[in-house]
Amino acid sequence: MKILITGIYGFIASHFARQFCHDFEIIGFGRDTNLKHRKRIEGLPIRVIHGDLNNPNDVSGILEDVDVVIHTAAKTFVDHSILDPLPFIQSNIIGTYNLLEQARKYKPKLFINVSTDEVYGAILEGAYKENSRLNPTNPYASTKAAADMLALAYFNTYKLPVLITRTENNYGPYQHPQKAMPKFVYKALRGENLPVYGDGKHVRMWLHVQDHCNALKFLVEKGVAGEIYHIAGEQELENIELARLILKILGKQENQIEFIDDYNIRPGHDRRYALDTSKLQALGWQPKVSLNEGLQKTVEWYRDNQWWFS
Repeated sequence: MKILITGIYGFIASHFARQFCHDFEIIGFGRDTNLKHRKRIEGLPIRVIHGDLNNPNDVSGILEDVDVVIHTAAKTFVDHSILDPLPFIQSNIIGTYNLLEQARKYKPKLFINVSTDEVYGAILEGAYKENSRLNPTNPYASTKAAADMLALAYFNTYKLPVLITRTENNYGPYQHPQKAMPKFVYKALRGENLPVYGDGKHVRMWLHVQDHCNALKFLVEKGVAGEIYHIAGEQELENIELARLILKILGKQENQIEFIDDYNIRPGHDRRYALDTSKLQALGWQPKVSLNEGLQKTVEWYRDNQWWFS
């Protein structure tokens, strides 16, 4: 089976390539990037095509003879989207449109559009199901919701075999240093305070990227076109709890925390996200990495690979 995965130098796509490069013929598509990001897939037996999804000429023909598309490429930093939404509109909406048009031409057997829990907005109790109403509250989430709707429109209008996945906060080695977990580790190792937004009581669910990739492989084999699936570990922490756990693992003082007023950085900061995964679990998928185990190993990886922060 030949799989094309977009955003190949990104966090999730590169992990998928490392885990399954010997199970599938993998073609990676992504922007030419720096040497550090290239190390995410260094030495893997995969073919990489450099290009920009926003440029129709770069995308033209990349899906010829491809069986499955896994579309992970996206701009994802909420704070950046608030400062300047336009690059998110271009990447997450126009880029998805260009890829869908190629899929309409070359007709892969499956097109997986990887999305986020943020399209639903906040939920204070319980968890969202796949048929819950969309209510994105920041530009990033809005562009991801738009991409989801566009992909589903191609399923309904053109019978393109699209399915949508929505996931929660992923973590693991090689994550961008601006993301919460590597940033907390970096700050702790330098003896600096960990920056926690607001009162630290915002809640997020966490999923090890290895479990996410296993779920994507599961859906390549058993997913149904036209469906939406939640991929989540249903293990949640307040942000202040995450910071304290990281400090504890590193043997640092648990009061090494600085609360940051997020009113201007992230106005409308969603209090809690949560996904119900009973639909996917009923098909036979289960997350395998507990948060305690995954967090310990991930923090240790960043501690032992501090070159990643440079």
